Amino acid sequence: MIFQKSTVTIKTLSLALALVGPAVADDYRPAFHFCPAENWMNEPNGLIKIDSTWHLFYQADPTANVWGNECWGHATSSDLLHWDHLPVAIPVENGIESFTGTSYYDGDNTSGLGTSSNPPYLAFFTGYTSLNETQDQRLAYSTDLGTTWFKFPGNPIISAPQEAPHDTTGGRESRDPKVFFHVSSGKWVMVLAHGGQDKLTFWTSLDAKSWTWVSELLSSQIEGFSNSISGWEVPDIWVVIFTPAQGSPPGGNGVVALTGSFDGETFVADPVDSSTLWLDYGRDFDGALSWENVPASDGRRIIAAVMNSYGSNPPTNIWKGMLSFPRTLTLKRIGSKQYFLQQPVAELSTIDSTLTSIQNQTIAPNQTLLSSIRGTSLDVRIVFRIDSGATLSLAVRKGGSEQTVIRYSQLNSTLSVDRTASGDISYDPAAKGVHSAQLAQENTELVHIWVLVDTCSVEVFGGQGEAVISDLIFPSNSSDGLSLEVFGGTATFQSVTVSSVSL
Repeated sequence: MIFQKSTVTIKTLSLALALVGPAVADDYRPAFHFCPAENWMNEPNGLIKIDSTWHLFYQADPTANVWGNECWGHATSSDLLHWDHLPVAIPVENGIESFTGTSYYDGDNTSGLGTSSNPPYLAFFTGYTSLNETQDQRLAYSTDLGTTWFKFPGNPIISAPQEAPHDTTGGRESRDPKVFFHVSSGKWVMVLAHGGQDKLTFWTSLDAKSWTWVSELLSSQIEGFSNSISGWEVPDIWVVIFTPAQGSPPGGNGVVALTGSFDGETFVADPVDSSTLWLDYGRDFDGALSWENVPASDGRRIIAAVMNSYGSNPPTNIWKGMLSFPRTLTLKRIGSKQYFLQQPVAELSTIDSTLTSIQNQTIAPNQTLLSSIRGTSLDVRIVFRIDSGATLSLAVRKGGSEQTVIRYSQLNSTLSVDRTASGDISYDPAAKGVHSAQLAQENTELVHIWVLVDTCSVEVFGGQGEAVISDLIFPSNSSDGLSLEVFGGTATFQSVTVSSVSL
């Protein structure tokens, strides 16, 4: 099928919002994070840059605000900030849904689905047939720079019977293909997750269409990896990244990252340190993937995930699910440990507008900064020194009895986000409480905290980005205040910058 390109803007939703009558203005729609124009969104799929355009595909139900009828939604951007909503890229067809997967550029046309002068872009996805609950692996391709996608007529490229010997459910839990071309071996590699079996399998191909199983990675093969971390999904590989359904520090879904070696067939994981295993210590960073085909001149590994681990429960009426703000991912040894570092992409600075800037100021208990600043979409950056027994407290979305509190305790170098009074927490039992992460000890003399606040979310980056907490919040419109305080000692701010963020 051919899907004609069209663009939908948020302005076209104004009438719909008025008719539905959401609980708050604009239905909690974020100001600078991507969310669907309407209906359901789950984890990102097929992230790829084609020429100067960033492509975002994502799990979508185009007909309802709940999980179901899963297909690949599609949006594009020139800057990772402003997104155009496009028609469904890979739809449900003949009763087969299009589950999660990845995209890659077939520059040498090894698949034969393009030409030598116009190589294709390939999209690999799991086909799900609800009638018999089988999952198989499928392929689509584009020869017009990702505008339209055609399903390969020889699908599936890996059938459920082919998966069965390597899947204890007989092919009902083989999903989420991550595919890339491994230059050293001259072969395509596919990584599949096997749901409740807590393993990944590796497959190879010469043409991206005919595949052979070669190896598997089990939790028992990873030294130091807890067997309580279960339900593996959504693999990526630069380092190995995947999303367990259970076992994360805040409970429920989370994203882990493993270093190791890969020879084109087998991944051998390095021993893991539980203190550096998780990419995010909040409740709302799920199904992370990285953009492919980013030019070497850019040089960044950029990841994003869906911010929602509560299904259809969050109190939005027109849309459900949003993308985390895109962030860079790097590896760095700090002291005796190797950390995964994350930071918001630099493009953020192009939509920042400074509200206040403070340098070289010391505060003691009973003093408050930022109380005159108001906003619901903010970029807050704080660099400070603090007494050994003291705690820094930054309250955002503050008003009446509502506030979300970001704290840093120097006593145990712990960063936390407290959602106890963050607004509507009635929609799910997991929508409240305190989530914590620890900074590297080498980053605790001069502490850096970077906070993104956007209508219904907070993303907090501590240290060099080794401690990250991402959470949804649903406060009232009027809760737009801030306060910055210290308890149990003094804090000296090298700098405090608060900017409003607007597209």
